[in-house]
Amino acid sequence: MSVSRKSLISSLLAGGLLLSLIGASPANANPVIALSINGVAITTASVSTTPASVTVPSDNSVDAIDAVRFSLSNVGTGTTVTVAATNSFIVSSLSTTLNPVRSNSGVTSANYNVGTGTTSEFFAYTRSTGLGTITITNGGSTFTFYIRGTAGPAYTIAYTPNAKPFTSTLVKQSVKITDVFGNAVAGVSPTVTPINLTSTAATSSNADGISEFTLTYPSTAGQAALSVSIPAVDVLGFDPAVKTISTFIDVTDANGEIAKATAAVAAEKAALVAEKAARAADKVAADAAVAAEKAALATATAARATDKIAADSALAAAATARTAEKAASDAALAAEKGARATEKIAADKALADEKAARAADKAAADKALADEKAARAADKAANDKALATLTARVTALTKQVTDLKALYNKLAVRFKQKTIN
Repeated sequence: MSVSRKSLISSLLAGGLLLSLIGASPANANPVIALSINGVAITTASVSTTPASVTVPSDNSVDAIDAVRFSLSNVGTGTTVTVAATNSFIVSSLSTTLNPVRSNSGVTSANYNVGTGTTSEFFAYTRSTGLGTITITNGGSTFTFYIRGTAGPAYTIAYTPNAKPFTSTLVKQSVKITDVFGNAVAGVSPTVTPINLTSTAATSSNADGISEFTLTYPSTAGQAALSVSIPAVDVLGFDPAVKTISTFIDVTDANGEIAKATAAVAAEKAALVAEKAARAADKVAADAAVAAEKAALATATAARATDKIAADSALAAAATARTAEKAASDAALAAEKGARATEKIAADKALADEKAARAADKAAADKALADEKAARAADKAANDKALATLTARVTALTKQVTDLKALYNKLAVRFKQKTIN
């Protein structure tokens, strides 16, 4: 049977296409993600209320029980798996003797290039008992998983004693117990060792890591001591554990402290009374100073007014005198002209001489008058300047009185005293 060349080519192409469809995986297929902790499968971590629960790496080594293993399959060839963590960390492998992975080794974001394969793997751990998230993105799909840590063993104790308690008092005390990462540790009862005081046994720490006990201070004042401790072991790579807090306590007499407080209040009241008296005296002195300045200003004003009147009077008198002198000169000139009419040439000459003399006298008189006016004007300017200076001084003193009054009223309001207007 003969087969045409065209049919053969068509058959080969169809077969090759079929084989490619059978052997190739879709480029946008979703990856399959499996979670496990120390070999145990985890199937509920995609819901925030049922997160994957791991122990925090309190021994400073991220081991299988401390991390969630994320195994991805069916990942598109040549794609990248992107991972982001919040309140948790990402590592590519667990700790081994030759390659230790410490509690601070993780990162909060990572990219894993699949290359020619179809799988990817990484681990996630946390140092917190709070809820953390791991977000995985690949091939346009995003998956979110939740993780929460369980607190490690007790590592740090926090306790602040009363600084100066009173005698014969009962005071409840609280101690907080945390692991090496600061997570609250429940179920631990600290050991309380009192000296010169008594104490109840400490309660087992609650979910917030709080343990409580009650101290009874002695009936007499003096020094006592207290030690609060927990069993803890230092971990290499971390700060030493805070295992014990010891303190000396000064127990004070309540009556003595009340007497001291009463004396302090009395002293403060006495100081306030003295301050008020001082402010009142300052006000009286300031008022007196203002009154004196006002009186001085009035006196200076009156004196300047008197000086001006005298200056104006002297100027008027000088003007009158010059007018009278000119009138007399004119009369004498007229008489001289009448008497010397026959001796016109000699009289004219004498008259000319007389005119020149009178003109010189007049110029001198006018100059004297101008000098007198200038002197009076200078006196007036000096008087006005002095008056302005006094006015400015009165204004400044008035402002000082106002400021003192405001300060007094402020203190009066603060100490609940009567204000002044």
